[in-house]
Formats: sequence, C-alpha cells, structure tokens
Amino acid sequence: MQKIKEILKKEKYFSIIIILIATIFVCIPLMNKNIDMTYDDGIQHICRLIGTFQSLEKGETGQILSNFCNGFGYSWNLFYSPLTAYFPLIFKLIGCNFAVCIKLFMALSVFLSGYFMYLFTKKVSKNNYIAILSAILYIFVPYRFTDMYVRNAFAEHTSFVFLPLIFLGLYNLFNEENKKKTYILCIGSIGLVLTHTVVTMYAAIFSAIYVLINIKKLKDKKILKLILINILLILVITSFFWATLLELKNATQYEVFREGRMERTDVLVAYKLDFYRLFFTLSNDHMIYEVGLVTLIGLIITPFVIKKIKDKKYYKLYLFMLISGIVCCIMTLKIFPFESMPSILKMIQFSFRLLEFSGFFFSFVAAINIVTLCKRFETKEILIILLVMAILYIPYKNQLRTLENYNEEALLEPIPVTENTGRVHAGCASFEYLPTKAFENLDYIKSREDKALVLNGTAEISNQEKNGTNMKFDIKYVLEETEVELPYIYYLGYEVILENNDKNIKLETFETDNGFVGIKVPITEEGRITIKYEGTWIMKISAFASVVGLCCLMGVALGTFPNRKQDRKLK
Repeated sequence: MQKIKEILKKEKYFSIIIILIATIFVCIPLMNKNIDMTYDDGIQHICRLIGTFQSLEKGETGQILSNFCNGFGYSWNLFYSPLTAYFPLIFKLIGCNFAVCIKLFMALSVFLSGYFMYLFTKKVSKNNYIAILSAILYIFVPYRFTDMYVRNAFAEHTSFVFLPLIFLGLYNLFNEENKKKTYILCIGSIGLVLTHTVVTMYAAIFSAIYVLINIKKLKDKKILKLILINILLILVITSFFWATLLELKNATQYEVFREGRMERTDVLVAYKLDFYRLFFTLSNDHMIYEVGLVTLIGLIITPFVIKKIKDKKYYKLYLFMLISGIVCCIMTLKIFPFESMPSILKMIQFSFRLLEFSGFFFSFVAAINIVTLCKRFETKEILIILLVMAILYIPYKNQLRTLENYNEEALLEPIPVTENTGRVHAGCASFEYLPTKAFENLDYIKSREDKALVLNGTAEISNQEKNGTNMKFDIKYVLEETEVELPYIYYLGYEVILENNDKNIKLETFETDNGFVGIKVPITEEGRITIKYEGTWIMKISAFASVVGLCCLMGVALGTFPNRKQDRKLK
C-alpha cells in the first residue's frame, strides 16, 4: 500500500493512471461483445482488414485485396491511408477476431491521444494538473463518441492521436532553445498522413496559420532549416503512399479522383449543423456533436483568465487555439457558406469533421482556464472532474447499437458483386477505388468469368492457374498480334512475363475498355505466361526512399535521448 502511495505521488505515474482510467471509461462499450462494429463505415473497415490479412497470408503485399470484387482484385490500400489497414493486425498475433482487433486498436488510440495531449499541454503550461485535465477533456470529446460508436469511423478516430504531436513539434520549433525534439512534428505528421487524408489537409492549414503567426521567428535560419528538414523527411517517409497516388492519378481515370465523387456539395450542405447541436443532443438525434459541458464551462470563463496569462509565447498559442476552435465550430453550422468554398476544402465531405479539431483546441484552452481560475486545483479536483465527465458520457449510451448475431465467418468469404449488390458494397465501399471504365461497366464485373480472355486476334489459352495476384497460363497459335484481357481490375504494378523456350519476354500492360488489365501478345509468340503483382518502379523506389527516410528519423530521435552512462561519469 505504501508503494502504491509513493507511485501516485510521482507526477508521471499519477498522470498515466488518470489517463488510463479515463480511457477505460470511454472504452466500456467496446467491452460489450454485442456492440455493433459493422454499422455505417464499420463494415468497410472490418472487410478491409480481412482482405488485407488474407492477402498477406498468401504472401502478397496487401496493396491489392485479391479476393475482393469477384476475385478480380480491389485496392483500398493504394488509395486509402494504410496505417489502419496494417497495424490493427498486430492483435491477430494473439488470436483476436477482426472486430476485436479494431476494438483494441481503438482503445489504444484513445489512450495515446490522451497521453500525447498531456505531453503537449505539459510542455506549454509547465503545469501537471493543466496537462492532465486537457488529456481528460480530449479523451471525453463528445465527437469522439460519434466516431467510435455511431459512425464507426475507424481511421478518423485514429487521427485524434496525431494532432497533439504535430502541435507539440511546432511549439518546440518556435519556443524551445533546444531544438532537438522538433522531430516530434515529423512523427505526428507522418502518422496523420498515413491515417486520414482529409484530416491531414485541414491539419496542414491550421499548422500553416500557426507558422504565419510566428513568421518573425523565421528570420532565425536554424528554425527555417528545421522546418525544411521536417517537410523533407515527412515527404520522403510517406512517399510510398503519395507517390503511388500521383502515379495512379496520371495512369487513368479512377473514380476517387473524378470531380464530384469524393467532393459532394449536396452531402456537405445536408449535414450542416443547427446551432443548438453544439450544446445538447436531442433524444432523436442520430449523432453527437456537442462541445461538452465541462469544456463549455471552461470556455465561458475565458474573460476571467485571459488577463492572467503573462507568458507571451504561451499567450500567443492560447489565443490561436481559442480562435481556431471557435472558427471550426462556426464552419460546421448552416450559416457557413461551405458550398461556396474551393473544391479542395469541400473534400472534407462532412463539415462536422471539424469538431475533431475544435475538440483538440478547446481541450487545451478549457483546461488552462479551469486550473488557472481555481485557487486550489489538485488531485481531488482532477478526480471530481474525471467522475463528472464519466457521468456526462452515460446518456450517450442511447446512441449505441447492438448486433446480436454478428457472424464474422460470413465475412471471410467476400460478398460477390451481383445484380442484387447495392451501391455501397461490403468490402468495396461505394466502388470509388475502381477505374471509371470498370465502375461504369459493373455488369461486366458481375458476369465475367475468372480467367484470361482473348479480346482481339487469335490465340488459344489453356492450363490457367490463378492464385490471388499470381497467375499462369499457356498461350499458343498466335497468328496475329493478339490482345488478351487478364482477370484483374486495372491497377498499376502487374508484371507479365512470356516464357518462350530460352527467352523471357516482358509484356506491357494497358487498360481495356472494361477497366481490366490487358496485354498484347506479339505475332507467332507462344509459351507460358506468368503474372505477378510486383508494383511499379516508382512504387519500389518510393518504398526504398521511405525506409531510408525512416532510418534517418529514427537516428535523429535516438540521438536526442540522454546518455545516462555518460551523465553518471560526468557526475
């Protein structure tokens, strides 16, 4: 008992315990085995995880989910930020099913987001109680409940982890004499890029505004140099993702890049919020958008606190966070003309996504306000607020959905695309990652045989063997240049080799009118054709660059850790 008291007296351990308790409160619904993890986006994330795992089991890269789209392959992982497709599979090592993998990863994300918020606020405020309170408020942000339990927006929820790291890195960059830990900015940015593209875009906007606020400090060449190094490392380490996206965009028309596909003004307008929804949730409201009562109280007392902040660098960040949070809330409302904004900003799809940012900004401001105004704020007050936050979370249980007969076994065999398939298809979302030719010709996908077909010319194909993204077949009697369509949706990276006697001929691929991979077989050539998904040279080079960049970042990070042995010798 004495040892426990001693541990609790240490700031670090006490803070972690409180953050862990807050995490447990928020994650209690995840412990219900009947909680519906398939609703809305949930079914897509579960199926994506299944498809990635099955692909890896076959020895494939997971970039093409070879079992999907009637076995013709469908790619989430070339287009959609990959972190949430691979990292949750770590929990498969301990025998968890895919829904449980997502639950555990969600719980880990809640804890890490709270802990990183604690580190950020502690660095700025130098006050442990402000830091703990900001972490509690951030963990209990009501919109987090919507992401976790209503929308099952797995990737968006994971992005909560990285916002505090990005701003911790930025703060270190402009306000610390010792610039060693600016690599935190790099880590946070990389994590966000590989988690959620839309959230990344808006985080970049707010980060740029914060840099502009500190523009006078850019006269310091050291700061400017560090910004450029961070940007370079972020681009290099994430190049395996964005370089592939650019290559795909230039290769052909994919639905995801088509104008009006992801940026849908009608949906954006339809989901604008009424003002009242920022303050309370009606019993018939489907989702929760509240600021949160404790956070709101903390914001209301701003006029009584703002004059007490003397530290200029602290004050500047405080104002930035306050104003940014207010702007984010306004941008979610019906009064804001989002439909008149540039198309790139409308890629957000739902303006309520900005509540993630307002939750982050307000958690920082409200924690400072509450602790600063209270004459005495210590452990008891922290525990009281933690209990209050937990109680305020209880009514949200009305939004929870349960599923009595969740059968994951039924999802292991991908749902075929048939005439009865709706627009939103489990495992393929709304087919936004198909080539437009394939999307506009779904009937062909529904009825096509799973084998290589001669489109133009004359040839005989036999002995077809297909296993995921690997395939072999014999071809002969090629009396003229012949076009063959392979049973694969057109994604860059398929390598086709014609083995003819003692020579191997590499055949170039192209997109057929059906949105599939096509090859041209030269006249009089015959032999055994082998197909593998190897990725393009740009994919391979960018992946190598990412690994090299990651090694550099790890070297920089490890170099900042104190050498304790050397310190002891100096003493």
